[in-house]
Amino acid sequence: MVTKADARVWARRYVGRHPFLFYNFYRLKPTYRDLLVDRKTQIVIEGFPRSGNTFAVVAFQQAQREHVRVAHHLHMPAQVVRAARWGIPTLLLARKPTDAVLSLVVREPWVSIRQALKHYISFYEKAAEYRDSLVVGFFEEVTRDYGVVLERVNAKFGTGFSPFVHSEENVKCVFDHIEEVHRARRGGRLDEKVITHPSAVKAGLKDALKKELEAPEVRKLTARAEAVYESLRPMESRVC
Repeated sequence: MVTKADARVWARRYVGRHPFLFYNFYRLKPTYRDLLVDRKTQIVIEGFPRSGNTFAVVAFQQAQREHVRVAHHLHMPAQVVRAARWGIPTLLLARKPTDAVLSLVVREPWVSIRQALKHYISFYEKAAEYRDSLVVGFFEEVTRDYGVVLERVNAKFGTGFSPFVHSEENVKCVFDHIEEVHRARRGGRLDEKVITHPSAVKAGLKDALKKELEAPEVRKLTARAEAVYESLRPMESRVC
């Protein structure tokens, strides 16, 4: 049975795959305007939620010697589609599906694992159509050696972005900034379920959700999500 929540999520996914609809809707909200791809955008950094988006954007901005206009954090493939059509450098962030989905459901418990997997599949199946027009940054490398990822961006697009030096000090600066912004938006409060850094609280909640991955429909969706995730890898490193 399709619920109202399912219908809303489906409509959002549909809009997110079609740039004409997406940009006409999203530009109506002032808080989104600086995040959207436009003709002044210099780089797009986008991925499914909980895939290192905040770390990637903050670390990128921290590394640059001057301001760079970045489109980010809308978590919809329309951003990737428009960037590809306009020839804008694009970094697509990708995390293993179950890791990303469980993290999203911990943060947004009103989203079911089934809905989150469908969003994951919709996002990356559409983005994968433009694989030759972007660079993929996998979660593990973005969070461990982001500089190498940004060097790939420069090599592909002929850009001169400053790579992030992945030192302990620089990583701490990124997380300090993330926490500062997080607290400022919440009156000084730290919400361990929401903030974008590892925590024991989130790990425990994700462990409690793992049993839901065993449902037959969820297992089918997981297999499809894993297949599209693997399709983003270079041919020589794909799992057979």
